[in-house]
Amino acid sequence: MVRSSVLVLFMSTLLLAVSVADAQQVKALDFTIHQEYLSTRAAGMGNAFTAVADDHSTMFYNPANLAFRKDGHLRMFVRAGANPESLKLFDEIEAVGKYPESEQTAKYTELIQSKYGDHYYYRVPTIGAIWVRPNWGIALIPADLSLDIGVHRQIGPALTVNMYQDTTLAFSYGRELRWLPKTHKLAWGATLKSIHRIHLAEAISAGALADGSEVFDTSHAGEGLTVDLDLAVTWKPAISGLFKHFKYMRPTFALVGRNLVDYGFKQNFHFIDKNSGEPAKLQRRMDFGMKFDFPKFWVFEPKFAADLRDIGHENWTLKKGYHLGLEAYWRMFNWWKGHWAVGMNQGYWTAGIGARLLWFQLDAASYGEEVGTKSEPLESRRYMLELALDF
Repeated sequence: MVRSSVLVLFMSTLLLAVSVADAQQVKALDFTIHQEYLSTRAAGMGNAFTAVADDHSTMFYNPANLAFRKDGHLRMFVRAGANPESLKLFDEIEAVGKYPESEQTAKYTELIQSKYGDHYYYRVPTIGAIWVRPNWGIALIPADLSLDIGVHRQIGPALTVNMYQDTTLAFSYGRELRWLPKTHKLAWGATLKSIHRIHLAEAISAGALADGSEVFDTSHAGEGLTVDLDLAVTWKPAISGLFKHFKYMRPTFALVGRNLVDYGFKQNFHFIDKNSGEPAKLQRRMDFGMKFDFPKFWVFEPKFAADLRDIGHENWTLKKGYHLGLEAYWRMFNWWKGHWAVGMNQGYWTAGIGARLLWFQLDAASYGEEVGTKSEPLESRRYMLELALDF
């Protein structure tokens, strides 16, 4: 959070040094698909998690899978994410600061011009607790802050800011259906979630900053509370008939509709500003997922997954929608286990590892996110680390 503030302050200083004729504020450019909840484990396997979801994050990826839980799981976690470009930038900032004051304006201007087209990302902190049991779960995530900063030529040099601060309370329920023969497994699930969001999305020209505009002007942010619903169905077919050839890779199929109400953030408590507006809607989305469980060997339980996610989002493209993942979950003992994973997220490679020792869990992932347009793709390489207590 401190680094984010330093970066914003620095970028503001740079932009103040650049002269442009038009100083008005313009709409922020945002070509990403924002995820309200992102699992570190899922990110490592390409975010292909719709059919896989079998841990605490089941509530937000596929609540139908709660019907298949055999025991309880409480996770209390703190998570942070960033991209290496953001970290490298601070070294460059420090280097420019060593020049004489008479030269710093020119050096800052040169630095920002060299950053056109770059993208900086932070998702820190994410703090929460999720408790899942057979058939149900409850989650409280009081802080989930994400910040995307881009440098663009819109009206001269411009700083594009997209910030989300979410506080989420959710309850999930899942149950098996007995509509099919016992050799099949069919379940449905739902997650009812309440989200309070503070959202800032704007692009500020150098001229606007020179006229005294603030980067994080709370009067320009939207805030509000919404209640929404996710519905899910999971099907584990019998290994017979059409699926008789899948004897050694048991399939699972899942369908999840997210943000189905999508009526907007209508309840505004004006925590940040008495004139604050309303954030954009969550947007209805559909996720299709499938996974194949391969035979267990030694301590490993391998699986392959493929998802087509976020169908219906305004920024959706086929590239931004497809996800592939391969995970080798390993278990030495109940108190010593973990996973290795690789995948493809929106066309970019991912990798992840996780390990649990007693009650302590560590997860780490690297993944690429598509932040460009269909005609001009741009990868944002991100790294995520999660520390947790598991009970």
